[in-house]
Amino acid sequence: MNKYFYTSIILVALILEGCFMYSFSGSSLSKEAKTFSIQEFQSNVALGPSDLAEQLTQKLRAEIIQKTGLKEVFSNGDIQFEGTITEFKYTPIAPRSSDTGDVSSRDQLSITVQVNYSNAYDKDFEFNKKSFTQTTDIDTSADRIAEEPGMVEDVLKKLIKDIFNASIANW
Repeated sequence: MNKYFYTSIILVALILEGCFMYSFSGSSLSKEAKTFSIQEFQSNVALGPSDLAEQLTQKLRAEIIQKTGLKEVFSNGDIQFEGTITEFKYTPIAPRSSDTGDVSSRDQLSITVQVNYSNAYDKDFEFNKKSFTQTTDIDTSADRIAEEPGMVEDVLKKLIKDIFNASIANW
């Protein structure tokens, strides 16, 4: 009886230790990291919403706060982000034939962001000028002006996930 009791205690202890080693948020930051800072993202694109860089910065900030518990500081955080939006474009996709020639039935919105990430406690996962690109599609018959805010929202969510996974989650 004692043999099974002690074996059960050891097994439970090992399982609990495993739970504390990994974060359920997807973050694998060093325990020493307590703060983060984000330089306002810049935009080098002529198209798109005028506040696109601000939207990206705010969404990344919210994601980090929600998933890591790190405290934001104005500058020199334990982890730091900065970047530039380098592309915002629509590309015709899904060509089809018509009486007037080949036309596209769908367009694809593509947004590319170049990000610098530094980590004071884990230099191996830092990166400089790493590009992240995400897309979403729209029918050419749709009202692009009316649909664009939702499309941008969709693409930014995907970009934030990619940036978070490449930096904080180390995926």
